[in-house]
Amino acid sequence: MTSWRQRLAGLFEEHARALTKVAARRLRDPETAREIVQDVYVRLLQSGGTGRTEDDTRILYASVRNAVIDHHRSLRSRNRALDSIVPEQIGWGEGHSPEDQAAARESLSALDRALLELRPQAREMFILHRIEGIPNDRLAKIYGISVSAVEKQLARVLRHCQKALGEHRR
Repeated sequence: MTSWRQRLAGLFEEHARALTKVAARRLRDPETAREIVQDVYVRLLQSGGTGRTEDDTRILYASVRNAVIDHHRSLRSRNRALDSIVPEQIGWGEGHSPEDQAAARESLSALDRALLELRPQAREMFILHRIEGIPNDRLAKIYGISVSAVEKQLARVLRHCQKALGEHRR
């Protein structure tokens, strides 16, 4: 009897190219597609299989499809976070000239890069607070830290984003 690791390695070897094509078609980004397929492989390796190859194959494809959906959701959340951080500071709004709007898009890119520089937990906490509207006391429970620690973390993230925006304007 083959182990789950061996069976998954065989399935992955057999289906990796097709899985990557499926993901790349939906993402329009082959590099991200390869990363997602690899991440799915690692997660499935840790989770264990069903014992039936045909079920495991379906799970493999469904997992990649779900990971692509999660990736799209993550991008939308990050874009909403950028839109809500400090729109008045970046000059985003209607009625502005094309030059102003281009400058605002560049500022949003600078903020996006600033968010990506953060630790994943800090970035996630900030997005949960600013986009999802989760209050500090609930974030404290989610992360197992004090409300004061949440407030300090959110303040650090905001300062980091504002600093990045200030440096971008120079």
